[in-house]
Amino acid sequence: MLESDGFGFEDAVRVSVRNLCFDLLCKRGDARRTTLARIQAASAETVWDPVLRYLPLEGYGDDNHGVLQNYYRNCYDRDGGVLVDCTEAVKVYIDIVGHELKSVDDHREEFRMVFMLKLAWLDPDLKNFKSVITVRDSNGETKLHLHQLEVVVTKMYANGDIEFIDLSDPEQKTQIKLRRDYLSLREPEWKECFFPTFSFLNMQNDPAPAGTRKLLWCNDNGGFVSYTVKYDATFKEFFDLTNFPKDHQLCRIRLTAEKTADEFQFVPVKKWFSSPQMCDMWTLDEEIQKKCTVYARYLDRQFPYQIQRSCVNAVFHLERKGDFYFHSMLFMVFLVIIVSLCTLVIPLADVSGRLAYSSTCFLAVMAYRYTLDAMLPRKDYFTLADKYVIFACGLQVAIVLQTVMLQYMDGVVEDPSSIDKCAGLVLLLAWLAVNYYLRRISRSKPENDWRSVYQARQEPYAPVKRCSMCGEKWLSKQCEHKGCSQDCRNCRAPSSKIEVVYFTPHEFESFVKPQRFPDAPSDLKQAPCEP
Repeated sequence: MLESDGFGFEDAVRVSVRNLCFDLLCKRGDARRTTLARIQAASAETVWDPVLRYLPLEGYGDDNHGVLQNYYRNCYDRDGGVLVDCTEAVKVYIDIVGHELKSVDDHREEFRMVFMLKLAWLDPDLKNFKSVITVRDSNGETKLHLHQLEVVVTKMYANGDIEFIDLSDPEQKTQIKLRRDYLSLREPEWKECFFPTFSFLNMQNDPAPAGTRKLLWCNDNGGFVSYTVKYDATFKEFFDLTNFPKDHQLCRIRLTAEKTADEFQFVPVKKWFSSPQMCDMWTLDEEIQKKCTVYARYLDRQFPYQIQRSCVNAVFHLERKGDFYFHSMLFMVFLVIIVSLCTLVIPLADVSGRLAYSSTCFLAVMAYRYTLDAMLPRKDYFTLADKYVIFACGLQVAIVLQTVMLQYMDGVVEDPSSIDKCAGLVLLLAWLAVNYYLRRISRSKPENDWRSVYQARQEPYAPVKRCSMCGEKWLSKQCEHKGCSQDCRNCRAPSSKIEVVYFTPHEFESFVKPQRFPDAPSDLKQAPCEP
């Protein structure tokens, strides 16, 4: 019958197989869609939502050249605040290059670093300035080989060529001298020129070294100036030692402008990564350091106070080399506990001998405890090393209690020596298992290490507020990231229901985009050749 209809047995089998494959593919597609839906639901619930990367930054414009265009000060006033125009603010390029991390003092919570601070800016008023150039008297008009000319520099080219007007020339003609045709050019009167005054927020009382200013080029638009200064300074820092000796630390150089944001703003420079020389016991996490070393804290478009200044943080992501503490201290505690467990071999009849050895081992562990306390500052929490030593002391106390209880129960229990051996074996296995687990943890590197450090330190690289009631997320104000009395802007939940999540360079790029260091204009590369 199938053959009479033109539909053979093989065709029927082929159709059945095709339908079966189609059903399997549909089921696989449903399972895949279900899995994808679960992943999307989980990502929607988590705080680390990738959508947060596209949070808007108000006031910087679409191009985001690193300068806030305007902002409202006293924004919480009834009239909405006063609009401050920042379009004329000088863009100050900044870079902090670490040369050497000399020391990190855990007890004083300080670190000492040698670094180079580099600034550059276009001064709109540095043009047509008076100067003196020293030239050779090639015509023999005077007996002096060198003489000086008082001039007004109208242009300075990037290669050192200058265009000027000789004040002794009655015709006041514009002249050009190549760099090889003059010996020196006196710098402008820097006291009369713009300078982006700044200060370090966490620098200790170290003397400020003298910097070097240099004019790179100038024309009718102004002069482009560079400023470099080398520091060898000590900085105060808060260290979170919860995971000591396997901890991560942020060593920060915090810099703030001394003038308002409408006068100048800092903009970080896009550059190649260079690693500073590190001191003993510390290493640099280059994976995250390559993503951010210097960042400018974004300015708030709605500012609740009177004066807003540009701030910059240089962050160095340090990882402690815990081998010294593991080998010379914690490993010795491990061996002391092993010796303490060996005292269980002493018969129960010799209680005094067993307790004497246990007490000696207990005092040895306490000695390491006091040595550790002398190395670290006093904190209101236990470090990982503290917990390890406390657990070791607790294990020794358990050995003593076991000995005392079995001696007290002598005559009540039929075979106390068997119980003593079993209990000792359990304590030994527990001690070995704990140490094996800690060793595995010490060699692993959890992905959220820097997330927890940024959160504990409240580092304002990318602070995002999140309402626990409605789940709304928005970018926090820099001036209010540590605390704010404002309610949720979506559901009006109280401020107690709002938490601040501090993201790291792993999740976000810097909001104030690093800018490429500007080259001289094409017409200022070198002086035009004379025909």
